[in-house]
Amino acid sequence: MKPNATCKVLLLYVSICFANSISAQTIGTFTTVTPTAQTQNLVLPSTHTFQRIIKSGDVIPGSGGLTLADNLDFTGYVPISGSSKNGRLSISSESTTAEAAILDISYSNSNHLWSIGSGGKVNFNPTDIGTVRRFCSGTVTPNGTVIVSEEDASAGNVNSDSYTDIGWLIEFNPATRTVINQTGDNAVADKLWALGRATRENAVVRSDNAVLYTGADHTTNGYLYKFVPTVPGVFSSGSLYVLRTTAGLGNGTWKLVPNTTSAQREALVTNAAAAPAAWNFNGIEDVEIGPDGKIYFTAKAEGKVYRFTDNHTVGTATDITGLEVFVGNSSAGFTYDVDGPGGAAPEAWNTGNDNLAFDGDGNLWVLQDGNRGHIWVVGPTHTQASPQVRIFATTPAGSEPTGITFTPDYNFLFLSFQHPNANVTSQLDATNTSVVFNTHTTVVIGRKSVLGPLATLPVKFTGFDARLAGETVSINWSVTEISNHAYFSVERSVNGTDFIEIHRNNDDITGVSSRSFSFNDNNLPDAAALHYRIKQCDQNGECKYTEVKIVRPRQVRIANIFPQPAQDHLTVKYYSGAEGIGVVSITDISGKVLSRETKLFGKGMQALSMKTGHLPGGMYLLTITDKEHQQISQRFMKE
Repeated sequence: MKPNATCKVLLLYVSICFANSISAQTIGTFTTVTPTAQTQNLVLPSTHTFQRIIKSGDVIPGSGGLTLADNLDFTGYVPISGSSKNGRLSISSESTTAEAAILDISYSNSNHLWSIGSGGKVNFNPTDIGTVRRFCSGTVTPNGTVIVSEEDASAGNVNSDSYTDIGWLIEFNPATRTVINQTGDNAVADKLWALGRATRENAVVRSDNAVLYTGADHTTNGYLYKFVPTVPGVFSSGSLYVLRTTAGLGNGTWKLVPNTTSAQREALVTNAAAAPAAWNFNGIEDVEIGPDGKIYFTAKAEGKVYRFTDNHTVGTATDITGLEVFVGNSSAGFTYDVDGPGGAAPEAWNTGNDNLAFDGDGNLWVLQDGNRGHIWVVGPTHTQASPQVRIFATTPAGSEPTGITFTPDYNFLFLSFQHPNANVTSQLDATNTSVVFNTHTTVVIGRKSVLGPLATLPVKFTGFDARLAGETVSINWSVTEISNHAYFSVERSVNGTDFIEIHRNNDDITGVSSRSFSFNDNNLPDAAALHYRIKQCDQNGECKYTEVKIVRPRQVRIANIFPQPAQDHLTVKYYSGAEGIGVVSITDISGKVLSRETKLFGKGMQALSMKTGHLPGGMYLLTITDKEHQQISQRFMKE
């Protein structure tokens, strides 16, 4: 090879490596920690740090003296208006009498730390829902509600309604700290009776609210369920299915489980789901939906994380396909070389894989309850034949890591440590406070570039907005305190999880004190909601994200009304975002309804004809209301 060709190849290689380093500086970019047994401290990669948010026994600010309970488990970050800097943190208590604390939290751009504004506890009124016990894992729903799980199925019915108190999923609103009324037996609030009673630890809801998956944490009845609500996002009624498969895995069938009467819903705690030959996965601790659309779930006692593709059919041999062990034990156990060519010996996966969560790069984070209590990270292209497994953290002695959720920009993760030993060794957190992990503790973790005094933000965002303007979305942002900046990337998502770049700004703004930017998204995909964020990268390869802004394009859009003025008939060209029954009405300028017709709308652009011969001359308002009760109106003149 000629010398200049060699240089070109070398330069290409360096460029590729540099590009990869730029794109890779996310929370999931780290060098694996040395796998050891638990010590008294939380051991993180040198690039990351933690901040203690609260610990058991601390007074919850603004609560009137209420204190945080113990046995902290699901730790759910609920964004306020899609924000990654302002949200509500829901912290469950896996105690005999369960609790859920809600903290209003915010991130400061000035000191790069999180703070608690105020908080309180969810009202689980026993008159409405009976006793609550041992909240384990859960989920934050697309509606911004929280679902918690009772890892217990004890008998008892303190409020004498149609159901045994314990063994259910419960949905509550973190903003109001109240259990949601599910249109059940009780006038004010209900548990999610339609999903059945079992030892619950988990739930996950698809981004369109049309499917909920949950599993039973049971050694012999460890079944995986799928619930399809009658109305998306309303889990008080719907069809319940249980998964059938064989020891060979591969494919599976969804089998309908009767769930319309209280007796049928109660029966799941015993063996009703076994009648259709449901498959026992021996302790399902958590279920998540991956960015690839596949369903991932843990079998804690087996030490396995399974995954499969749901084909959304029912009753066929291939309702699900590709059911396999994604990561974890074979029959003889499994070890992983967590540091590649490094000096650490292969680490045994063992059992105890518990809570799951995906970051923005598609890495699967796995919290281990038992054995060495690691926090594992599994790469998006991992296979058992070609592993991509690292260890992000070793955890404080005696503890299990619990919860785990990310902010929408994936810069921060929240989790708790349950039942640590009476440790005495302290370590400094991001606030420079000495922390001893000797009680149940909730923390936030991030890279040092965004969390704590070492954080150096290359720009300060002073504004960011995304607004619908006709058939386009106008995106505007402004920054100040600029240093070390490389570029901005405008990213869009149709589900709030999977973002793509739709615009990049490479302007050199070095030495500029402040600057404003704008971009118009003229190619809107067909979606009920569009999510926008700005990715900012510096010259060192670190990338950060703004909060997420949500824009909801009109699902009904009137393109034209003709002729104008109208005579005997009026033709309306309009766009509907979905099929369904809608209403077209005509009102006069005083608001009096003069005609009202029910129409079957197709999806997409279409035309309809309205009779207007009976109307006297004048100005009128035509209104279209779709099946989601969204309205669009336009004036027209009658001759």
